[in-house]
Parts: sequence; C-alpha cells; structure tokens
Amino acid sequence: MAEAIVSVTVQKLGELLLEQPLFFFGIGDQMKQLQDELKRLRCFLQDADEKQHKSERVRNWVAGIREAAYDAEDVLEAFFLKAEPKKEKGIKKVFRRLACRLSHRNVVSEIREITSRLSKIAASMRDYGIKEAMDEEGLSLSNSQREQRQSFPYAVEHNLVGLEKSLEKLVNDLVSGGEKLRVMSICGMGGLGKTTLAKQIFHHRTVRRHFDRFAWVYVSQEFRRRHVWQEILLNLSYKDENQRILGLRDEQLGEELHRFLKRSKCLVVLDDIWGTHAWDCLKQVFPHETGSNIILTTRNKEVALYADPRGVLHEPKLLSYEESWELLEKISLGGRENLEPMLVKKLEEIGKQMVIRCGGLPLAITVLGGLLAMKSTLNEWQRVQENIKSYVSNGGTCSGSKNMMVADVLSLSYEDLPPHLKQCFLYFAHYPEDYEVHVGTLVSYWIAEGMVLPVKHTETEMAVEDIGQDYVEELVKRSMVMVGNRDIVTSDVMTCRMHDLMREVCLQKAEQESFVQVIDSRQQDEAEAFPSLLTNASRRISVQLHGGAEEHRIERLSQVNNVNPRSRSLVYFMKNQGSQWELVGKVSFRKMKLLRVLDLEGAQIEGGKLPDDVGDLIHLRNFSLRLTNVKEVTSSIGNLKLMITLDLFVKGKLYIPNVIWKLRRLRHLCLPSDLDPRTKLDLSTLRNLQQLWDFPVGQGNPRDLLVMTSLRRLSINLSSQNTDFQVVSSLITVLKRLRGLTINVPCEPMLPPVDVTQLVSAFANLSELELFLKLEKLPVEQSFSSDLGALRLWQCGLVDDPFLVLEKLPNLKILQLFEGSFIGSKLHCSRNGFPQLYSLTLSQLENLEEWTVEDGAMMRLVSLELKCCKRLKLLPEGMRFLKNLQEVEIGNMTKAFKDRLVSGGEDFYKIQHVACVVFEYCDL
Repeated sequence: MAEAIVSVTVQKLGELLLEQPLFFFGIGDQMKQLQDELKRLRCFLQDADEKQHKSERVRNWVAGIREAAYDAEDVLEAFFLKAEPKKEKGIKKVFRRLACRLSHRNVVSEIREITSRLSKIAASMRDYGIKEAMDEEGLSLSNSQREQRQSFPYAVEHNLVGLEKSLEKLVNDLVSGGEKLRVMSICGMGGLGKTTLAKQIFHHRTVRRHFDRFAWVYVSQEFRRRHVWQEILLNLSYKDENQRILGLRDEQLGEELHRFLKRSKCLVVLDDIWGTHAWDCLKQVFPHETGSNIILTTRNKEVALYADPRGVLHEPKLLSYEESWELLEKISLGGRENLEPMLVKKLEEIGKQMVIRCGGLPLAITVLGGLLAMKSTLNEWQRVQENIKSYVSNGGTCSGSKNMMVADVLSLSYEDLPPHLKQCFLYFAHYPEDYEVHVGTLVSYWIAEGMVLPVKHTETEMAVEDIGQDYVEELVKRSMVMVGNRDIVTSDVMTCRMHDLMREVCLQKAEQESFVQVIDSRQQDEAEAFPSLLTNASRRISVQLHGGAEEHRIERLSQVNNVNPRSRSLVYFMKNQGSQWELVGKVSFRKMKLLRVLDLEGAQIEGGKLPDDVGDLIHLRNFSLRLTNVKEVTSSIGNLKLMITLDLFVKGKLYIPNVIWKLRRLRHLCLPSDLDPRTKLDLSTLRNLQQLWDFPVGQGNPRDLLVMTSLRRLSINLSSQNTDFQVVSSLITVLKRLRGLTINVPCEPMLPPVDVTQLVSAFANLSELELFLKLEKLPVEQSFSSDLGALRLWQCGLVDDPFLVLEKLPNLKILQLFEGSFIGSKLHCSRNGFPQLYSLTLSQLENLEEWTVEDGAMMRLVSLELKCCKRLKLLPEGMRFLKNLQEVEIGNMTKAFKDRLVSGGEDFYKIQHVACVVFEYCDL
C-alpha cells in the first residue's frame, strides 16, 4: 500500500512543478530532489509491501517511507494553499505576497528534512539487511503458500452440500457443446468451493464418457507458461512420452499441444488462474475448431469474461444457514455414534450457533468442522465457541497453525491487488460489521483522500467519480466485496458489503498498515483507548456508535476531536443507519488541521452550532453534516478551498452565509430542504459541480446553473411561477450531461396545475426524472426522453390513467406513483405495455378501485410494491402471467385483501409463482 501513497505524492509533486512553477520559486530544486528520492524508493516498495507482514524490519522500513510521503504531501499542500494568489495580477504581486505571507526558510527546511529521512531509509536497505530480509521472506512465503494451495485432481471432497443442482447443470452444459472450443469458468471468492466443484465435474461419469483425455493443472499467481503447457501435455500423453516432452523447446511444446487438442476431445482444467495476462500467455495453444473444452477456476470475474465472453460462467453462492449446518454436522458429528444422545443434542445447539460465524463460506465451515471433529466434550466445544473468530480464521488454533489458514487463503486476494486498489480495499475497515456501504459516499471518501487516480484520454478526461465506480467494480469482480444493490437503470453498484471473514482480513491488513484506528462505543475502556489516540500511527479514525450508548461514553468519544493532529479522516458511523447520536460538550477541530474527510452524520451538537475553527481545516475535501441539528453554518467554511463534497442536508432550518461561491472545486453539493429565509446564495462560480441537490430558486439565482456545464444530477425547488420553468427549460443548451432531474414545487391548494410538457421535452437525455408538483396533465410519450429509465411522481393530482402514456416508454425500468400522484379510480396495463419495466410501486393512491393487467403486459416485472391503496379490493387477474415476478410487498392494505392472497385464499393462484411475498400492517 505504501507504493500507492508514494505514487500519489510523486504525481502531485510533478503536477505542482509543471503547472504552478512560480509558486515554488526558490524551493523547486528541493522539491525535485524529494521527488527523485521517492521515485527511487518506489522501485522497491512493491516487493516490500507484500513481504512486510513476515518481517518486523521490512514493516518498519515501509512505515518510514509511508509517513514521509504523507508528511511531504501535507507540507506542500499547505504551502500551495497559502501561496495561491487571489485577485492580484502580475508576477511582482505574486512574489510580494509570497514574501509577506510565507516563511520560505521553514518550507525549505521541512522539505530538506523529509528528503534526508528518505535518504537514511534508502541507506538502511544496505546497513540493516532490508533487501536480504525481503528476498528471504518472499521466497519462503511464496513456496509455502504455493505448496499448501496446490490442487490435485485425485483429492476429491466427499462432503458435498449445496452443489448438486449446479453440478448436474454444468455437466450438461459441458457435454452439450459443439465443435468449437468453449471455456467454462467457475468464479468466486477464496474458499467458496470452486476447486471442489471443478473436481466433481472432472470426475463425473458423464464427463468421463464424453471426453477422451483429461488434464488438470494448478496455475496460481506465479505460474510459468512452459510449466503449464508441459503439465497439460504430460497429462494428455502416454507415460512413455514423458522424457521426450520434457526435452521439447517452447515453440515445439506449444505446437504439439495445439495439434493434440485439435484432433482429440480433451478436457483441460486450469485451476486458480488470477489475471487476464495469464490467459493471454496460455491461450495460443488452444485451437478454436475442436471438441476439446476448458474449465478454469478464478477469483476474478474479469478473467472469466475475458477468456470467453460467450462461454459458461458459474458463480457459486454462499451456503444458506441450513446448508451450512448440514455441512458442519457431516464433518463434525458424522460417524460418532458412540456419543450420548443428550450430549449430541447440546453439541448441535452450540454448532448451530457457531456455523453462523462462517458466513456460508465452505472453507470456513470445513475448517471449523475438522477442528470440532477432534473434540468430544461439551467443554471443548464451548471453548471453541468462545474463540470462534480466531479458530475459524486461524485454521484450528487461536495462534494459528502450519496448515493453510482461512485468513491466508483470503489474504492472497489482497496481495494480488494493484497498489491503488489496496488502500481502497482497506478503507472498508472503517465500517462496522454487516454494514451496508453506500458506494457514492465511499467513493467520495476515496476521492477526498487522493486515492482515485485520474485517467486522461485523448478526447475527454474521465470523471474521477466514474473511475471510483470502476474501482468498486474491480473489487467486486475480484470477489473481495459483495454487491448489495445495483442501480436498475445504470447497473452501477449502489451499495456493497464485505463477507465477515474477508472483513477480518481487511481489519488485519489495516492494522498492519496502521491505516485506520477503529473505536467501538460498546468496547471502549476509556482509561486505555483514548490516550492511545495520541500515540497511534493511524491517520484515520472511525468511530462506530451503537444504539443505546451511554451518554458519558459519547462524551468521551467527543474528545476524539481534540487529539491525533496527524489524522486525515474522522468518520462517525451509527450501526443503525439514519439514527442520531449526541455529541456532548464543546467541539473543537483546532488540533486536527490535516483532515481531508470529516463526516458527522447524525450528530446532535450542543447548541446546534459548529465552531468557527472548522475554517482552519484547509485540507478538508469532504464534509458532511447530514441529519445533524446544526442551525447555522459558520462563514469560515469559505476558507476550505479544496472542498469537493459538501453535505448540508440537516434536520430543520439552516442558515448558510453567502460563502459557498468561494469553494470553486466543489463537485457535490447537497443543500437542506428547508433554508432559513435570511439565506441568499451565489453559486455562479461552481463550474465543476457534478451533483446539486435542493437548489432553492427563491434564495438563489437559477441563472447560476448556466455555468455548471458538468452537472449530471440536479434537484431544484421552484416557486409556482411559470417563469421558473422557462428558466430551467432554457438550461438544456448548457446542461448537456444532465441525466437525473428532480423538480419540486410547493403543493398549495390555491396554486393552479402546471404544464411541464416544455420542461420535460427540453431535457432529451434524461435517464431519471422525479416530479413533486401539481400537473395539468401528463405530457404525451413523445415528450419524454427515450432514455428515461426511472420516473417518480408525487402529488401530481392526475385524473386520467397515467399508464396510457407511460406504458409506451421504451426503456422505463422503474415507475413509482406515490401519494396523490394519481387521483383517478382505474389503472390499466395493456398487452405489450411497459416492455422493460422491472420495478413498480403504487403507494397511497386513495381513490384507486380497479387495476387490470392484460396478458403480455409488464413481462419483465420483477418487483411490485403495493401500499395503502385501501379501496383496491383485488389484485389484477393478469398477475398470474408475470412469470418473472420475484418479489411482492403489500403494506397497509385491508385484512380482506390479504386474506384473499395468502395460501388457501381465493386469489392465491395469482401470486403462487412468486418466490417472496411480504405482508405488512394488513391485519386491521
């Protein structure tokens, strides 16, 4: 990870010297020396990063470089901010301001001191045997792990659970292929049972009858092409050919293997292949026209898709609780008939509790089962239960064992990450266990800390937000994080989470790297935990708050704000997301001037006032006051010139002084829905904005939006005047990148309905539209963007059936009709209507009495939510035709409505094919 930090610092140094040479007049030479020293050390860091966990010497050496790089970035950034000219013109004024406001000698001295530290670190490679330690540890670790991970086809697992259906399907797919080479990929996280499944296919009797020859090769991260080709050919050929094959040159080996695979029906298994480069290196020998097939196992989905986009891709699922217990029971209690029945019953109770900690990961269950199989007393099982986390991850003992541990297996995925993704992965250590991580927020943290590296193309520069999304996708493809929800319209990952055991690896690596210090409100020993903040080397603090925390503990936690001056991020998390927590006593950030990220979501601050010293956090890029009780923002936030993300969505009214225009680097601005009437905002300088939420036309000038040419998402609160709509409609000439638009108009009874046809027609590229206003009528379908994928309507007061228009939209995937959006009594879905609709919500449509669905309508519907439409007596007959429907949620409907739909009810046949049907508050 230190390699990534150094790379970022080197890049920033280069950019500053190139783009702002005048600012660094007199210190440019020192900066260049610092950059050169970092470049030299970067060459050794990749190996050192991988080996440091086995050597204290290497670990200290890497830590020294990491801290020096951090310090260099802090010094230069502070210098740049203070030296940046304001309105002065001319080189003389620049030099005069530099001379007046900065102490050049101090800056030069600091840079020289950091460069000297780095020179000593470089010299220590020789003086203290760092290089030798890296070589020794690297060799022993690689050989040990390779030997323990190596798979052999004859070692077949017999305790199969949860694989039966997958096995039969994959076998059928394999033998039913044509005469063209196909690749079958089994993809998933370490320990998921990919190799076990591949072995079952390899030895299946149907497969054995179908193919003539078989080869199994363990590839791994450190493969050699010659070795892999040689192993395949040795497996396929007769034994008396072995000596001749071993003597073939590479080109002869490849040519002979190619011919063999082309003329024979062979099955080749490439187990544990890690990257697309490995496939590129091996694929030349695999002929296209052949009866042979390949099975590969990989942790990286990208490898599978790259090897054969049209091939068979199978992603094994984690075991369910029932399957997990079945597997654990087979391993731990199978064949132990000599145990007393009462003891067995007690052991089963303990085992069922322990298996939950394995998170459905077969390797973890197997490790736990093997350990329990050697223990026969209740006390022994209880001892394992008390230390379950250590036993599972350390492979059998609290201190680890010589066998390959679960943590080691998962750690291989971390070691294989490119440097920039290692620190992004470690950021998950901030989050509590089982936390659903909001990807947009996570990426904003990465961007604020400089972890997302810009990628420049010849025509356009890719937005850092998109690059951050790509980073998340990469971690997903590498099976290191799991997708929670995807955006139905864009397919972007919206939320994600981490398997408990992968999280343990993340926490372990984060601790080794001194990446983040986690403070848990449930577990803090106040006398010990908080003093350690002063000496802890971590530059990030994650405070995890749990419901019911005592006030004195929250008060102690507030002292986090007064310590650890080297911290770069301070983030508070409520385990119950959306909850509030109280921050007691005076709050100060005076000693934390290097913060890049400050997230106080949910904080209830005494007096509702932020201290003025927030303005001293000149390095701050991400600042969140979401759901806090802050009533007034200090004008000192105008000093935060590097701000990228500012979230002011507070509870209640908020007064914002007119200083946000100074934050010219802002990319994401979220304003409160209720602004204090005194607030008047000038946003005309915010040319870089990507997202703007709750822009208030009454307290800002809509013409400010004309400069925001990069806007992708706009939420705007209009008055009732039609002139506002005309202004917004005119924005289409500049807001060509806008993809999401929310229009909110106060719903006052006396206000006339609005014709939004011109407004909707103006934005022809929208993919998401939300309207919270009284409509005159719904525009015709031609007025809507053909790209429109999501539409949400509130308080529109539509009398005519909106489905008559909306069902004709070709790409609509999400439709949500909320309170008051439709006040008519009948809805009708026509045959072939809503061709792409995935999710439908009907909520609080108080006059809805009749809903019909023709056969052939909404054929792709997966999710239906029906709430508080109490005049609706029946679910449509056509629901039985919706074969793709998987989820139905019915809430606040009458008891009679529910009784008709439950098993045995007269309408049950309409939804009996739906996998998940949930009723809420339908018993009144």
